[in-house]
Amino acid sequence: MSEELDEFDELDCAQHGKAHTTYVCEHLIAEPVQKWHCDYPDADNPWPDAWCAVCDAHYQTAGEWNESNENLVPIKLLCHSCYEDARSASLGRMNGELLTKWNDFLDTCYEDLQKKNAQLNQEFDLGSHKRYDWDQASGELVFSNNGVAAVIAKIDFIGSYSSKTDTWLWAWANFHLLENVRTSVQAVRDFGELHDYPCLTTPKWAAEKVNAWEMAAVAACVLNARGVYQSPFEGGASFLLIREISSA
Repeated sequence: MSEELDEFDELDCAQHGKAHTTYVCEHLIAEPVQKWHCDYPDADNPWPDAWCAVCDAHYQTAGEWNESNENLVPIKLLCHSCYEDARSASLGRMNGELLTKWNDFLDTCYEDLQKKNAQLNQEFDLGSHKRYDWDQASGELVFSNNGVAAVIAKIDFIGSYSSKTDTWLWAWANFHLLENVRTSVQAVRDFGELHDYPCLTTPKWAAEKVNAWEMAAVAACVLNARGVYQSPFEGGASFLLIREISSA
């Protein structure tokens, strides 16, 4: 959108205090429960400009934002926390047949993950080992006893749940992670685009712990993984996709 707004890097939000600026059309601010049109976040722009379907029609007509259509899009500023809250609220647009289809898909994925994890525990007895360690650089999860590796798994990161903020964050939008362990889950995002499942395409959204397990189950299904391992941390947990696993 307009380069004139790029100078606004920060603002003082009445609700969240000092925050980063984001740019959205006023229609999304007035009614966030609708489809958001925007690029996916990257490390340089975690909160990309967003607009509604009405404004997207202007974009599609020109194939880009330019001087002829930017004036047709009423741009407003939001702090990045308000942006995330409004984007999260957009998940409420799922209803009717789409919601039924989504819930049926979740049930199937969740049941499948339970079977996969039960099989992993039967084969490798993961809960019996004294410790585990994961390493982003190698993309490995190692279960060990008294310093001796017992089981080694090849992993990718699915996402993380925060019990402090009650939110789910997809790994593809978590730029604190190394690229080699967060990019494969983009296939889940692509699946969400194909089927119009906003839970899979929204970077961060309000969630409960059960929702985190549901997203992990979807990832395991879409990526045909062996299973999922939960790695707790203070204030939440990371969910790791097990691609391969073997005894050390």
